[in-house]
Amino acid sequence: MKTTRTITRAFCVELQQELSIVAARREYFSQELPRARFSFLCSSEPCRASGVKITGVRYDVKPQEHLTFVAAHYRANPNYEHHPDCEWVDPEVTLPAADETQAESELRRVKRKLDDYIDVFDPTVKERPKQTATAGKADTKPPESAKDPSSSTDILKAKQDKQNRTSNLERLVDSFRQAQASLSKEELALLTLRVPGLGEVSLRAYFRHIKFAQLNDDRRVLYGGGLVERYGIGFKFKFFDRLQGKLVTLYVSPAQMQAYRSSRYLSELLSHADEVRFFTVFALGTLVASPSGKSVSVEIEDLRHLAIVLGPARDGADPAKPVLES
Repeated sequence: MKTTRTITRAFCVELQQELSIVAARREYFSQELPRARFSFLCSSEPCRASGVKITGVRYDVKPQEHLTFVAAHYRANPNYEHHPDCEWVDPEVTLPAADETQAESELRRVKRKLDDYIDVFDPTVKERPKQTATAGKADTKPPESAKDPSSSTDILKAKQDKQNRTSNLERLVDSFRQAQASLSKEELALLTLRVPGLGEVSLRAYFRHIKFAQLNDDRRVLYGGGLVERYGIGFKFKFFDRLQGKLVTLYVSPAQMQAYRSSRYLSELLSHADEVRFFTVFALGTLVASPSGKSVSVEIEDLRHLAIVLGPARDGADPAKPVLES
């Protein structure tokens, strides 16, 4: 059968684990040169057993500001049929439920415009489990219910009730950026996000530009453009916009970078400082005034709470030039 749902995860053959497309991008750019593209199979076990391939699109392109935004995403390979019980196959996905309201129908329509809409974001920093060939899964699906669907109706309901959740900030950022680029203001206002400990909030409100932020506000993703100064493998990010007239910075020490599993990925992005006009930083952190009161710093608990997007390229430079798909 053909897929009818947006594919948000796939099984990476080389890494032997399920990955979101954002996690695949991070793993790709964490490789030493020359980098090798990955091969993907469907995340559903019946499909994977049959060798059903999935295509990864633009995961080998660095996140960058463009006039035309195209998100990294997975798509079905037209040469393969999926098992009827595949999680990405839903014969009735386009039909509204009998008790669906007009508002619910409109929200469902808007969500389907996005490649990877996030329903639940849990920023809690957890220790990474030891990975094995079958158990290591970065940013994957939540544990399944103990109930084993025994009928086609149960299977269909399980598919419809499944929520897309993640703890990966960069994945949430990609979803937010695509929503900003592809939806109208009215459509964007419909999207909500559930955050443990915070409840359900507007997706738009969960992201706060640095110039509208507040001191000690640790409940939102802060973002803004600026420039980077390097300190060995560490760096300091200086936001263009000021907060109440004060300079805002974010500092990452060399020791933090050295201890971070994906430091090579961040260093790869920052290596293009001379090729882009600026960087945009997204940080889930707290604004803290300096002892002198003359500046403000964004303090983050973990580098997994940081996402960096390349700004527009300078004339003649193209740091995020895509390669051909395979």
